[in-house]
This record gives sequence, structure tokens and C-alpha cells, in this order.
Amino acid sequence: MTVEYADVVVVGGGIAGASAASKLAAGGLSVVLLEKQKVYQDLVRGEWLAPWGVREAQLLGVSDCFAAGGAWEIREWMTWDEAIPADEVEAIDMTRSMPEVGGPQSFPHHAVCELMAAQAADYGARLVMDAAKIKVTPGVEPRVTYRHDGTEHEIRARMVLGATGRVGTVGRQIGVSMSGSVHHWGGGMMVEGLDDWPSDVQAMGTEGDVMFMVFPQGFGRARLYLNLATGTQHRYRGPDAVRNFLNAFELNCLPDRGKAVTQAIPVGPLAVWPSMTLIPDGPPLTDGVVLIGDEAGNGDTVLGTGLSCSMRDARTVADILLESDDWSVGAFDPYLKERKARMDRLNFGAAIISKLYAEFGPEATERRRRARRLMSQNVALQVTGLLNMVPPEDVPEFGFSEFFAERLFRETA
Repeated sequence: MTVEYADVVVVGGGIAGASAASKLAAGGLSVVLLEKQKVYQDLVRGEWLAPWGVREAQLLGVSDCFAAGGAWEIREWMTWDEAIPADEVEAIDMTRSMPEVGGPQSFPHHAVCELMAAQAADYGARLVMDAAKIKVTPGVEPRVTYRHDGTEHEIRARMVLGATGRVGTVGRQIGVSMSGSVHHWGGGMMVEGLDDWPSDVQAMGTEGDVMFMVFPQGFGRARLYLNLATGTQHRYRGPDAVRNFLNAFELNCLPDRGKAVTQAIPVGPLAVWPSMTLIPDGPPLTDGVVLIGDEAGNGDTVLGTGLSCSMRDARTVADILLESDDWSVGAFDPYLKERKARMDRLNFGAAIISKLYAEFGPEATERRRRARRLMSQNVALQVTGLLNMVPPEDVPEFGFSEFFAERLFRETA
């Protein structure tokens, strides 16, 4: 077994792990970044970065990786929905909330991760792809063992960052348990050939038993997502899965009944998953190990803020490690406090969006219709929409009150 030493081992080379490794290596720490994939490939992950997430990328020093990886600015948002008459659909300017960074960005996840990991390596981090059987032993002097090229390796470090996403490889090993809930299911796939779709317009809406999302990535490419009623996910499995997925966009509410989407060409895998909220039952850290990104707990993907949160985690933890030699558990109290407040707000907002757009049937349609009417009468009731755009701490407190939710969802005037 080979043995090496490092200041920090980052387990997981996704958005959270690779961006953290890049910032830490740039700051002069010795870093090892372990990634289980042999090469980065499309695994169907989140590919939408809110404007406040774009700012986090800038602060982390990885914004060029997004640009070089094909990030595409989205400038308008349109909601086509069975509860909205076609002549009332309006384009929302997504560049106004944070004009200093522009609109949100849509990008190929795996390409950006690859560039981030390469940037970390350029700064001096050691990148290990195809790292298997990773085992983390926490403590004042944590150890990480893994298998690579048929050889066992051990790293003795000062700190380990767990960034393996919802899989929770590191979290399970250090005893961090999660309480989870599933509101609906989701699915996603990359397509090309959307030449008739406006390239800077993202779309969402609900009709029948699906909530759809279209996020352009430029040049006729787009990531398509569906949110599904639990119990219908079987339609998107088996030999007819891809065709059924595309056909789900044949909707009366979409222009030309969604023809631009239904005739698109699949160029990546189709994945279907339970859309879960995972909340850690205790602090997502222990001696010598800190969890970041989805591994530290995550919200329902319907809100689309997972990647922005991952980058906030990476920046906050990296700053703590770079600014002080105190890497004890107590040194991360500011991270835990900020993260809990952030996730409380995002989970509240995701519950609102899920109830509005990812519940189906006549009662749900009428609920959306009424909520839209209320929002048009009182702009303050549109506050939840800010969570897609600005940092959660900048959203008015009113938007996280039970009074707000009751007012929005009350079925009778």
C-alpha cells in the first residue's frame, strides 16, 4: 500500500468537490481530489445555475470553467400552463434581479466538472480518476484509503471534504444519517434539434400529470426535465421510455402543442429519480471531516438551486480552511449556521413550488389558477420566485411565513 500526505482530501469531483479543490489548491494547500468515474460523462445532473450561483462561481474562481464548458445565459422565463390562457403568457426578464452577473446559466454538467478538476490540477491538486472502494476514517488526523489501478492507497490528511452528492458515501461512513421525504418523481434527458425553440428562453408549466421544464444550452441543445406524479414513473422506463418522455411534452399549453420538443433528438441518457428532500439528523461533520453539497443535505430539485447551494458550501468551507489554522469542529459553526438558515428557506420555498406545480388534477389546476390571480393582485405574493434568482438571505422574511403559505393556498376567498 502506498501512503501519502495532504492538507485536504476531497472525495467527489462534482461541482461542489471540484470547485472546492480548485480554490483550496489555488490558496496554497496540498489537495488530493478523488473521483470515482474513469472519465466525466453525462449522468443527468442539475444543469441550471441561478444568478446567485453564478456569483458564487465568480467568488470561487471557477466561472471560466462554466464559460469554457459551454455555459449558456438564459435571459427570459416563460410559464406555459393549463391554468394560464395562451394570450396571458408573458416573458419574464431574468437578467434584472442581479444585473451585475446577468441571467442564470445552463450548461453540460460533466463538461464543467472536467474543466474544474483540470483547473484544480493546474493549481497543484492531485487528481485521481477511477478511485474505487473509498473509505474514510475520521479523527483529528483523518485517513482515506482507496483502490486505483489495482493498488491500495492511503492518504493521511488534516481534513477530508465529503462531496459525493446524494449517494452519501462519506456521510454514511462517518455516521451522518438523513431524514428524507419524497413529494414526486423527476426525470431528465439531453436533446438536440430544438432549432425552433428560442435559444435564450427557459420554460416550465404543468398540464395533465406532468410538470415540464426546458433549459436551452444553445445551438439547438437543451436539457429537458419532467416532474411526475408518484406512481407514473414506470412510463419512463423500459424500451419505450425515451419516446414516452418526449411525447409527454405534447401539451396543449405549449406553442404548436410542443412539436419543437417532441421531435427533438435524444443525445444523452434518460434518468428517472424520486425527488427527495434530505435533512441531516445532526451536524454534517465530525472530527476531520466536513460534508458539502448534496451530501450535507439537499432540497427538492423542483426549485433548481442545488448547484448554487453546492458552490456556496464549497466557498464557505474553503474560506474557513484558508483563513485559519483552526480546523476543529467548532471552527465550522458559521458554515453550519448559515447552511441551516439557507436550507430552511429553500426547503420552504420548494414545498410551495411543489404544491403549486407538481401536484396534478382539477383541484391542483384550480389552486394554480387562484394563486396566479392572487399574485397578479398583490406582487408581494410572488416572493417565492425570488429564490430562483437571488441569495436566500436576500428574500424578504414574509415569504417564509405560514401566513404567506396559508394566504396563497386558501381554497376559498
